Amino acid sequence: MSVLEQTVLDEVESIGQADILVGIPSYRNADTISYVVKQAAHGLAEYFPGMRPVLVNSDGGSSDNTRDVVLETPVPSEVRKIATPYRGTPGKGSAFHTIFEIAARLEVKLCIVVDSDLRSITPEWMKFLGYPIIEERFDFVTPHYLRYKYDGTITNSIAYPLTRSLYGSRIRQPIGGDFGFSGDLAKVYSERPVWDTDIARFGIDIWMTTLAMNEGFDICQACMGLKLHNNKDPGSDLGAMFHQVCGTMFDLMKHYERNWMEIEGSSPAPVLGEECKDEPEVAEVSVENLLGHFRNGFEEMGAEWRLIMRPENYRQVEEAYSLTDSAFEFSSGLWVRLVYDFAIAYHFGSVPSDRVVDVLTPLYCAWTAHFVKKTEDLTSFEAEIEVERTAETFEALKDYLRYYWREAKEASEACAS
Repeated sequence: MSVLEQTVLDEVESIGQADILVGIPSYRNADTISYVVKQAAHGLAEYFPGMRPVLVNSDGGSSDNTRDVVLETPVPSEVRKIATPYRGTPGKGSAFHTIFEIAARLEVKLCIVVDSDLRSITPEWMKFLGYPIIEERFDFVTPHYLRYKYDGTITNSIAYPLTRSLYGSRIRQPIGGDFGFSGDLAKVYSERPVWDTDIARFGIDIWMTTLAMNEGFDICQACMGLKLHNNKDPGSDLGAMFHQVCGTMFDLMKHYERNWMEIEGSSPAPVLGEECKDEPEVAEVSVENLLGHFRNGFEEMGAEWRLIMRPENYRQVEEAYSLTDSAFEFSSGLWVRLVYDFAIAYHFGSVPSDRVVDVLTPLYCAWTAHFVKKTEDLTSFEAEIEVERTAETFEALKDYLRYYWREAKEASEACAS
C-alpha cells in the first residue's frame, strides 16, 4: 500500500523516471529550508550534469508555510520539485518513508537526504554525498564533519560508541541526518515494515545505518566540513530524541544479536575527503540543568534503577548523586556498564522496555555533565580524544555485555518454559 497521496502519485507518474533524488524532511522550517533547497538544487545542477534530478520535500504538516517556501524557491530549470505532506506516525522516519517510496518509484540511481535546518550546507555537499555512490560504487555514505564539542551529545555518548562496539565499524556520525545511498538501498528501506515504531520518529537515522552495516552494504564516510544547524541544549530539549534513538538501538540489538556477539574490536569505515580542522561555533549547554535532571532521576526513579542496574553499578551512581556540582564525576566505565545493563533489561528485565529507556535519560544527563566538565578547556578537535576514549571503553567492556546478556536470556527462556 502506498504512503503517497494520489496527487503525488500522479506527479511521480508524470516524471516517469529520474536518476537522482534529494529528500528534505521538514517540520516548521520555513525560516531555513529555502537556503537548503537552493544549495541542494544548485549542487545537483553543477555536479550531476546530464542526470535527471528531483528534489522532494516531505513535510510533517507545518503551520508556517514550509511547503509553500519550498515551491516558491527558485532552482535551476532541470531540477523538478515535489512538496508533499507525509502520512503515518509523526516524525522524521515517516518523512523518510515518503522519500524512499518516491525514490523507488522513480527508479533513481542515487538518493541523498539532508536536514532542513542546515546553515552550513553548500552545493558541494551533493558531490560529497553523491559521488561515492555514483563513482566509487559504495551503497551508503554517512557524513563526517566536525561539530562543536557539545553539539551531538547523543551521538558522542551512545550512538557512535555503542554502534562501533556492537558492529565493529567506526562510523563517527551514525545519526548525522545527512546521507547518500543507492537507489537499491532506498528500495530496501521502503519495503521494511517498521513504520509504526520509533523508527518512524527519531530512530530512522540509526536504523538506516545499522541495517546497512549488518546486511552487506558497502559504507563510507564523506568529509563535509563543519555542521552548523539549530542546536539544542541536551539538558532541556532532547528527551524524545534520546528515547527513540536508544529504543531503536536496543531493539536492533535483538535483531542482529548473532552478528554482534561474534564481532571483536572495530575498524574505521573509509573516510573520503579532507577532514575539517576549523573550530565550530559554540552551542550552549547547562551543566547545572543536566545535574538537576540526574538528581531528580535518582530521587524519582531509584527503585527502577535498582531493578535494572547491577548492585555495584547502583552503588557508584549513588556515590555520584552525593557529590557537589564542583566535585561531580561520572566515569566512562560506569556509563558503559549502565548502557549495557539497560540494553539487557530492555529485552529481559522486569521493567517495561519503553520505561527502561525513559529512566536511562537522567543517567545520560549525568554522563554528559561529566563530559562537559572534563572538556571545558579543550577545543572541539581536542575533545574528540575523550569521545574516542569512551568508544574504546565500550569495546573493552563488550565481554561484560555478552556475559550478562547470555545470563539474562537463559533466565528468561527458563521462565518462559
